[in-house]
Amino acid sequence: MALLVSKEAGNRGKLGIWHITESLDELLRLKSFSTEDLAILNTFGYDQRKKEWLVARILAEKLAGKENTRIIYNEYNKPFLLNSKTHISLSHSHNLLSFILDETETGIDIELVKPKILNIKEKFMSGKELNALQKENIAEHLTVYWCAKESLYKLYGKKEIAFKYNLFIEPFQCSEKGNIKGWIKNNTMNKCFSLHYEKLFLGRDSYMLAYIINQD
Repeated sequence: MALLVSKEAGNRGKLGIWHITESLDELLRLKSFSTEDLAILNTFGYDQRKKEWLVARILAEKLAGKENTRIIYNEYNKPFLLNSKTHISLSHSHNLLSFILDETETGIDIELVKPKILNIKEKFMSGKELNALQKENIAEHLTVYWCAKESLYKLYGKKEIAFKYNLFIEPFQCSEKGNIKGWIKNNTMNKCFSLHYEKLFLGRDSYMLAYIINQD
């Protein structure tokens, strides 16, 4: 079992990160899957997509502490746990999959840090955010912004917001981990959220993780 991280997130949340190294057969043995689940699994054409789908459900069951935990989706493709008031969010990048579970709305994102993010910074960053960028480790700084905005986007759960115009991150000094503030601003919401970010290392690669911290 390649569970890299299992920890508390905020006051009542739980977070897991899985390094996918198993075969499909190995993953299928880690949880009981229904006939309906297996039918959905067989609609995916690529093994990697099948593995991500299986690991998300294995992690959901592990973090929820309940057998036969099932993930369903609403009309906006936002995931939920069937017959549960618990909120969830998930993200994958290459062979890592992250999953968060909380009593209130949440969001999570994980991304491989790559220099090419500099080529798209104007597409998801506001002018104020661009002016606050550090000259050192700029790819890491930009990846934190992306992950934080993606987490906010997933929390909101609808398609009517834009990263550049509706999601904003307050200026921060980027390091290997920290807490930051992010805003969702549109016609229906004007709210600030706390987020945690941290850098993860896997072999020669580095990843950035960000997620909502729900606090009382």
